[in-house]
This record gives sequence, structure tokens and C-alpha cells, in this order.
Amino acid sequence: MDMNSVIMITQFFFTLVIGMYFFTKLRNEKSDSETLANNSKKEAEHLNCMRHIHLSEPVTETARPKNVNEIIGQDDGIRAIKAALCGPDPQHILIYGPAGVGKTAAARVALECAKKSNGTPFSKNAKFIETDATIMRYDERSIADPLIGSVHDPIYQGAGAYGVAGVPQVKEGAVSKAHGGVLFIDEIGELQTCQINKLLKVLEDRRVMFESAYYSEENKKIPTYIHDVFKNGIPADFRLIGATTRKPEEIPEAVRSRCVEIYFNPLTRDNIEKIIYGAAERIKINIEQNAVEMIARYAKNGRDAVKILQMAKNIIFLDDRRNVTLDDIAWILKACHYTNGYISSDEKIIDISVIKPK
Repeated sequence: MDMNSVIMITQFFFTLVIGMYFFTKLRNEKSDSETLANNSKKEAEHLNCMRHIHLSEPVTETARPKNVNEIIGQDDGIRAIKAALCGPDPQHILIYGPAGVGKTAAARVALECAKKSNGTPFSKNAKFIETDATIMRYDERSIADPLIGSVHDPIYQGAGAYGVAGVPQVKEGAVSKAHGGVLFIDEIGELQTCQINKLLKVLEDRRVMFESAYYSEENKKIPTYIHDVFKNGIPADFRLIGATTRKPEEIPEAVRSRCVEIYFNPLTRDNIEKIIYGAAERIKINIEQNAVEMIARYAKNGRDAVKILQMAKNIIFLDDRRNVTLDDIAWILKACHYTNGYISSDEKIIDISVIKPK
């Protein structure tokens, strides 16, 4: 066998091996694609089924104030919020007050009032973005920052299109989502110092600037809009409304100096009774006056009163009744270990079972 024959046989062998390799690879890719498509279809069907399952709306949501007149016991506070937010020059706001007195609801309805005020910069589609500082995670490397926004460098993106191409990906934070509207931060006093400093910078610049070691103006693989983001930032022109149960002196002076400070009062017993009657009307149940008075004696705030009322609603539903009685409320207070105005395992629980209707 001459040399040419050996070379031809060798070439044929390698061609066959390479052909089998690519054939097997294409077949595996096709199989993977089919598997992915089938899994995707199953997950889509599962997600669609989940979206068709709806539980009833909690009474706490049904009873949430929808307009200014439904917020009880905070007339001065509401007037102050409207004065700060309505008109051509809305301001940043800090709301102090105990939990469950209507701070969040007041902020929501105040924005709706502001949209209708003369000369307002808020459009009718202005967003109300609500966040909670107590659950807002933060990463010092800026890998995840739901408040300000973050840059996902390629090393953290995995096999995504941008990651493979070496393109940093920008994720908007709450400050940018609130652009043109209101950013409400509940328990704003719980933010870390670094978060507060970044927030103050955004309030000053009205935009969010990003940095990344993987970004280069000369990189033509980077999409135009990402170049724009790194060059000009993402707009974040909003009005901040922060709510807190802390004392004013516990809030950083840099935040306080930029905001109108408004104080919400603790609810009186009469205030809580009005909240109970309003909630009972919305959820379409009847409640005896002495039962309302009993709830008002033991509830810590409006939210707590509505929770007791929700339990009472479930009780009369189980008994096929429409009226909430004093005995129903007495049983709830005893079963849930309510003391006079507080829930406490350390204090002696009074024997509510001996209470009789007047």
C-alpha cells in the first residue's frame, strides 16, 4: 500500500470521526432543545394555573382607606401632607408616628390628591412605589441593591447573552422605578448609613450613576442604551415620603433637613371605634356597639382593630350569623391573649369570659 493510500484512509477516518462528532452534537442539541421546550411548556402551564387561583382579599386590604375622608384621627397630618405634596412645588416628606395609624394610606391618597392639584408636576400616571427598609437587602459590592440599582458584571451573569459577550448589565432600583412619582420607604430609619448616603446623592442629582470595571466606551459589543446609561445615568426624579416609628432625633440630620417633617398622632379610643364601624360597613357585617367598644379598649391601633374584626367575621360565618356580638369579641380577646392595649406573654391575661353585655 503506497503512501497516498495511507493518507487518504487516514483523512477518511478523521473525516468520519469529525462528522460523527458534529452529528452527535447536533442530535444532542436538538434533544436538549426539545427537553427545554417541553419543560418550558410545563412550567408555563403551571404558572398559568397558579394565576387562575385567587383567594379572597384580606379584610385588612378591604378596609384600607381609599380616600382622605376614610383616614381617621389624622386631620392635621393629612392637611400637612397635602400642603407639602400638592401644587407646583412638591416636597420630600418624613412622617413620624406609631404603627397602624395610617401613614402608608395617607401617603397613597396624598399622591392621588396631588395629581389633581393645579400646577402639579405629577402626571396622571405617576407611580407610587412602596418599599420597606427592614427587608431591603444590600450588598456592599453593589451586586444587589434594590433601592438604588446595581450593575451585574459578566462574571456574575453566568451563561446569559450579556455575560458571554462580556457586557455589564444594569438593573434599575426603586428610585428609578419611582421616576416622576413618589417613592415611599416604610421604616426609613432602618436603612444602613451607606444606603442613606446613596439615597441623598440621588435626591440631589435626580439620576443614578453606575460604574463597572467591565465597561469601556470603546467596546462596540456593548449596546447603545447601556453606553447611554453609563454616560448619563438613569433618571430618578421623584418625591420621597419616608415613614418611621422612631423618634426624630434617631433619624439622620441630612435626611431630616431635606424633608418636611409631619407627625401622626396615636389613635384615641373614639378614632378606633370609627375605624371599626367603617371596616364593618365595607365588609358588610353588623356589629353591636358594646362589641365595638370592647375592641377599641384592647386594640393597639387601627390595624390591630381590623384584625380582631376579621376574626369576628370568620366566627359569624362559621355560625351562619350576620351580627358580631360582645361574646364573640370577648372570646377572641381571650383566645388571642389580648391585654388592655397590648399583646404580652409576660402580663397576666384578664378573664374576659366573665364580661357580660351591658
